[in-house]
Amino acid sequence: MIFHGSNTMNWLISATIFLSVLNPALSFNIDPGAWKTLSSSAPGFGYKVIQRKSDLIVSAPLEQENGGIYSCTTSPPKCQDIKLEAPDLTANVSLGMSMASDPSGENTVVCCPSIPKHCKSITMYNGVCFQIDSSNSFGPPIPSSLDDCETQADLAFLLDGSGSVSGPDFRTMKKFVRDLIVSFLSSDTQFSVSQFSSAPQIHFNFQKFNLTEMEDKINRIQQHTGQTFTAKAIKEVVEKVFSPQQGSRPNVKKVLIVITDGASNDRENLKGAVEQAKNKSIARFVIGVGDAFDKPEAKQELHSIASSPSEKHVFEVKEFSALEEIRQNLQDKIFPIEGTNIHSTLKLC
Repeated sequence: MIFHGSNTMNWLISATIFLSVLNPALSFNIDPGAWKTLSSSAPGFGYKVIQRKSDLIVSAPLEQENGGIYSCTTSPPKCQDIKLEAPDLTANVSLGMSMASDPSGENTVVCCPSIPKHCKSITMYNGVCFQIDSSNSFGPPIPSSLDDCETQADLAFLLDGSGSVSGPDFRTMKKFVRDLIVSFLSSDTQFSVSQFSSAPQIHFNFQKFNLTEMEDKINRIQQHTGQTFTAKAIKEVVEKVFSPQQGSRPNVKKVLIVITDGASNDRENLKGAVEQAKNKSIARFVIGVGDAFDKPEAKQELHSIASSPSEKHVFEVKEFSALEEIRQNLQDKIFPIEGTNIHSTLKLC
């Protein structure tokens, strides 16, 4: 191409400016080749995809039973189900909700992060993964076994036996404790029950027992009446009940449940007693019963005793007959649920 006169110079200048603007810009190519389509009637097919050297690993986590894992090729487009032999795996676990690859070894890991295990009043969640090698063989589960429902805890009750609690209400409180203990009898949980009024009394230290033994011990508890020395009682339980000499175990969850109907007579000592409980890593739940806790000072006392965040560890009911209404909520908070239960025909990861 030939350029003449000053017009040539003008064109070169324009071209230089044009190129200098485009120089830093990113560019891409559009592949004119035909798209390859993979299809399957499996529910959730294509939720996760891992590309390997010669094929694709595709998950269908909503497929019945354990979810589906497929090896797919594009020439020709076809998919083959990779069968997982895991007889101990709970049905409807939606395997393949998570996948990852190791390109160097052509290994793929497929996982179900949350397998629900229903344990009476709580649902525990476990995760499991399997490695798939280049020949599409599944390796053993990781971890090799799932946690069972057994939960280890030392659970102590501290009951208000002061004179402001009526005899029938004290019996209702004992029934509430009995029912709460029953819900944990199948777990690896030890129980202790103490009472407080003008002076504390430990009715029994940490131990395991069957239903008949437990009911007999609780039925034998007699109300003291008297004043409400809450701090003194907490200090007594922390020092004497939560101790190895009295059966408290190391490395298990420690829980104290205080049930009271009014403000304490030794409020000035509460801070020190609670600090002692904190130093032993004792989780503290407090149940306030009655109108006394409508007063700001009394309400603040409940929150000062409870573990943090206190709004999750304090329960208030208007009367002892309403204790049963909070039992399930309290159980779930003592042994919190791992994960979220999803309500559907399939239990998703």
